[in-house]
Amino acid sequence: MNEALLDRYLPASVRDFIEQNYYARVNEQARLENLIREPALWQNVHTHPAFFSDHGVVHVRDVAQQVLVVLESINGVLIPCRPPELLESFMNGYGVMLSYLHDIGMRDLSSFGRSMHPEFAAQAVFTETLRDVIDLVWDENCGNIAGRLIQLFNSGVLKRDPKIIFRELLSLSVGHSKSKVPIKVLNEPSAFRAHMQFILQHSLDEIYRKQQTEKGNSVVADIPASKKPRQFLNEFYTDFERESFDWMVSDAQEANGLFNDIIDVLRALRCADAFRQRGTVQKTSGGYEVFVSPQTGNALFALRLGSDKLYLMEIPEMLLSVGEANIASSEFSREGDLLLSFHRGAYDSNEAYHNAVYATAITVNDLLFDVVDSFWRKKAIRKVKNAKDIQVLLESTDDNPRFTEQVQEQLLRLNPAVQDQVQIVPSLKNVSDAEREHYLKAAELDWDTKKRKTVLENIRQAGQNIKNIDLVEGFKHIKLSELQAGELLIKAGAPSTFVYIPLGDGLKIVPLGGYQSFFVAAWMPLGNTGVIRGDVRNADVVAEKNVSLLMIPKEIYMRYWYAPYSPDELKLLFFDDAQN
Repeated sequence: MNEALLDRYLPASVRDFIEQNYYARVNEQARLENLIREPALWQNVHTHPAFFSDHGVVHVRDVAQQVLVVLESINGVLIPCRPPELLESFMNGYGVMLSYLHDIGMRDLSSFGRSMHPEFAAQAVFTETLRDVIDLVWDENCGNIAGRLIQLFNSGVLKRDPKIIFRELLSLSVGHSKSKVPIKVLNEPSAFRAHMQFILQHSLDEIYRKQQTEKGNSVVADIPASKKPRQFLNEFYTDFERESFDWMVSDAQEANGLFNDIIDVLRALRCADAFRQRGTVQKTSGGYEVFVSPQTGNALFALRLGSDKLYLMEIPEMLLSVGEANIASSEFSREGDLLLSFHRGAYDSNEAYHNAVYATAITVNDLLFDVVDSFWRKKAIRKVKNAKDIQVLLESTDDNPRFTEQVQEQLLRLNPAVQDQVQIVPSLKNVSDAEREHYLKAAELDWDTKKRKTVLENIRQAGQNIKNIDLVEGFKHIKLSELQAGELLIKAGAPSTFVYIPLGDGLKIVPLGGYQSFFVAAWMPLGNTGVIRGDVRNADVVAEKNVSLLMIPKEIYMRYWYAPYSPDELKLLFFDDAQN
C-alpha cells in the first residue's frame, strides 16, 4: 500500500488518530485472545463480526487508495468528465476523507454497532471527539475542500458558515451504505437532505428501532414525535430544519455542481468499499486468513492465538465468506464494465463444487448492488454509461471453465434483471502483469466483416491456417493493442497466455538458449508455440518501433485459430503458391 499517496490529501497525523482510535480497536477486539471467553462468540460463530471481512486499519487504508483508483477509472465513463484539476483539488481529497470516516462506527463490534455504523459516522463529525481532527483538516485546507467552500461562501452561493457545511459534507460518509442510503435517495437532493436531517435529529437507538420495525422485526419503535434538533446540534444551528443541508436544494448552479461532485464521490466510495481486498489477501478484522475448503466448499479460517498456535476452523453457514475468498480480482475495465475473476473452479466433490458455485454467485450479486446500482440514474447523461449499460465480465477459471458458466447461470436465477449484462470472458489469472495491463488497456475491435476477411487473408499469406476461423466467435475478446518503441511485450519465463499478430514490422525476438535474435514480419503469429505447449515463454519480445498488434487470448486461439496443416494440405498449398 502506498500510504505516502494518502498524505497528499489527509495528513498522516489525522490518519493515525482515526486509525488508532477507531480501526485499531476493531482489530484488537476481534483478536482470538479477546474472543475465546466471550459467550456470544460460540453461540453464533457464523454471525460474529470478528469473522467478517476486515474493517480495521488495513481495510481503511485499502479503501482510501481504492477510491482514488475508482475515481480515475470512472471519470468520463461512468460519471461526467471532470478536468484533472477538479479531481485532484477536490474529489480525490474528499474521497479519502470519507473513506477514513465511513467505518469508524465498527469500533462497536456488537450486532447493533455493525448495523448502525454508517449513522454513527454521520453524527460523530458534529461531536467533540473529532473536533481537533476536523479543525486541523480545515485549517490546512486538505484536499482543497475548505478552499472551495470558502470561495462559494464569499461569492454568495453558500449562505451559512462554510466550516459547518464542511461537517455536513463529512457526515455524508453514511452514503457508502447502499442499505442505509438507497440509490434513489442518493440521486435526489431533497430526499437525501431529508434523510440526513432525520439521521442527525434522532439517536442511534431511535433510528435502529425504526429500521427494525420497517423490516418487520419484533422490536419496540417508540420514535419521539418531537422534531427539535438534538442537543449536540445547538452549537451549529439556530433553525435546524431551515438551515441544515440547505445547499443541497439550492437553485444556484455552483451549488448544484458541488452536490453533483459529492454524489459522484459517494458512487466511487461505494465501489471502492466493494473492491476491498479479497481472495488470497483477504483477512478478517481479527487478522484471520479466509479461504475455501476444496473438500466441502465451506469457509475456512486460520485462527492465530499468540505467536505459537494456529487453528483451522470451518464454518458451513458463511456463504459470503466463501464467495469473497474465491474472488481473485474486481475492477473496472477502461470501458467502465465490471471485471471479476476467481481463484478456483475445481473442487473435490460435487457438494463442494455446487456450494462454491452458489456462494460465488451470491457474492457477485452483492457486488452488483454495490457497484452497478451505484450508477443508476433516473435520466441518462450523454456520453456516460448508466447502470443498465455496465457489462459484468466474469473471467473463466483455468482449472475448470464450466465453473464460471454455472456461476453465471446461478447469478441469473438470483437476479434475472441482469440477463443482458453478464458475459464470460477469457481468464487473465495466470497472465504476467505487463501483458495483463496491455490487454486491459487495448481497444475493442470494431471491424466489420469485410475488414476481418481482409486481415485474415493477410494472416493466411503469412502461414496461418484460417479455414476454421469463425468471423464472429473467432474474433470475440480479441483486442487491438498499441505498443510503443522500447516497450517489452513478452518476458522470457512468463506464462504463455496470449498469441499476438503484429499488423506491421518492428517486433524483435530475443530467444533463450543462445540463439540469434530476429525480427517478426507483419501478420505472423507470435507466441503461439508457448500457448500450444502450455508452457512459459522462451524468449523476450521488444518493440524496436511503434507497432499495432492483435492480442488473442489462449482460449480463443485454441478454440478457433489453432489449426495445423496436414502434410498433404501443405503440399497443395506450396504447389499452388509455386504455380502463382
